[in-house]
Amino acid sequence: MIRIEPYKDEEVNDILKKLLINTEFLSFVEKNLNNRESKFLSLPGSKFLAMQFFKGKIKNIHTVDDFQNQMKKVLSSVIDKTIEKFTYSGVEKLDKTKPYLFIGNHRDITLDSALCNNALTENGHETTFNAIGDNLADVGWMGDLLRLNKCFIIPRSGESKKEIYSNLMRSSLFIKDTLESGNHVWIAQKQGRSKDGKDYTDSAVLKMLHMSLRKEISFEEITDKYNIVTCSISYEIDPLAKEKITSHSEEEKKYGEDVSHIFKGIMSKKGLVHLSIGKQIKGKFNVEELTKKIDSEIIKNYKLWETNEYAFKFLKDNLHDSNLKRAKNYYDELLATVTKDELKDIMAQYANPVLAKEGRNL
Repeated sequence: MIRIEPYKDEEVNDILKKLLINTEFLSFVEKNLNNRESKFLSLPGSKFLAMQFFKGKIKNIHTVDDFQNQMKKVLSSVIDKTIEKFTYSGVEKLDKTKPYLFIGNHRDITLDSALCNNALTENGHETTFNAIGDNLADVGWMGDLLRLNKCFIIPRSGESKKEIYSNLMRSSLFIKDTLESGNHVWIAQKQGRSKDGKDYTDSAVLKMLHMSLRKEISFEEITDKYNIVTCSISYEIDPLAKEKITSHSEEEKKYGEDVSHIFKGIMSKKGLVHLSIGKQIKGKFNVEELTKKIDSEIIKNYKLWETNEYAFKFLKDNLHDSNLKRAKNYYDELLATVTKDELKDIMAQYANPVLAKEGRNL
């Protein structure tokens, strides 16, 4: 049976020690951690020294907070070296006495929730417990690292319908217990990242949230029970735009593909990034109505960049006298590595948020 919950304080040090003798983890470090990336992650310059550094740090990491404090330093380096400017809005409207259920659009496997937490902690809030798909736990050591960082599992598979239902109920109960104990939860609006630039909510996510509440309240009362707010994150540059046009389906996905995408998403340039936290959603909604409400809030608060405007105009043959030079340079550089047809597919990812704000499809 898959473990849903993140690790507890008393498990942290033992899990870290196990990672240091995990051959797959060590192999990944050996393969991916070059001198440039070591410096980027504030680690010593060689793989050997980096591992010695890890071992030294582990001695002092005994709780989830200890681990997150180390991750905060890594995230600070990521923001400093790969994001030209990270801005956010709406955090000031959050009540520090309330536990929130953040429902966000999903563009990057780990950074969406990490940047949300950065905005929260900078404003005196606790970090969220973060929902991830069980595909990320398929690579054992990655599942360990994520569970150390307050991530919990939303199962997508099982050997029978009964098993799938049971696993989803356990996830729903974990969310319920977490919020009732005064902690925040972050969950994506749908399974998997948006690979076409379209941010829409899967009603199955909302039904899962209500599963553990069925004996207490009707679905229409869920906004009375949970303090639901939306998160809209917008990246000027998606480091994985090229991968998303050739990405495998969930069934075809290669073992470790998500891990390589996590690493590239963290290390690559993202230009300008903005996170917008919406107003708390209140009122009576059935499943379809709440799905549409979340969609409209996420789309309304999504920040458009030059890359979005340029792609939209280009695909509509309306790029005359454009002064969007920053975006033009980005697409010109991209064209050196992809075909013209692939570039159009990538541009569609960037153009779709513009159309979404107009209530249209490309």
